[in-house]
Amino acid sequence: MGKISLEDRFEIIDLCSRYNYTVDQADGEGWADTFTADGIFHGPAGHAEGRDELTAFCGQLAEAFPGGMHFTDNHLFDVDGDTCQHKCFLDFKVPAPDGSVASILLGYEDVVVKVDGEWLFQRRDVVSVTGYEQSLPS
Repeated sequence: MGKISLEDRFEIIDLCSRYNYTVDQADGEGWADTFTADGIFHGPAGHAEGRDELTAFCGQLAEAFPGGMHFTDNHLFDVDGDTCQHKCFLDFKVPAPDGSVASILLGYEDVVVKVDGEWLFQRRDVVSVTGYEQSLPS
C-alpha cells in the first residue's frame, strides 16, 4: 500500500464529484455509473447492491431528502495497484420548508477500483465521524 499519483488522486476526487452531482440531481443511471456493476452502497439511509438496486435507491433518496446536497472534502487515499482505500468527510445538507437547512456530518469509507482505466466505487460505506449518532432529517 502506498501513495497515489496525482492523476489517480484527481480522478477519484472527480468520481466523488460525479457521485455527488448525480445523486443530488436524482440521476439514478448516472449515480449507478459511479459504481462497479456489482457495487455496494451502505449507510443510514439504506443499502443497495448492484446496478438495478443502486439506480432505484437513488430515486428513493431524492424523494426522502428533496433538495439534499452532498459536499465531500478531506480526502485520504491508500493505493495498492488498481485498488484504493479512500475516505473523506461528508457534509449532507437538507433544506426544510421553513428555510432552515439541516447539516449532517458523516464520512465515507470506500473501496475504489480501476476498471478498464476508470476508477469506480466497488463499495461505499457511510460512517459516523463525530463519535455520536446523528439522525437524518425526516
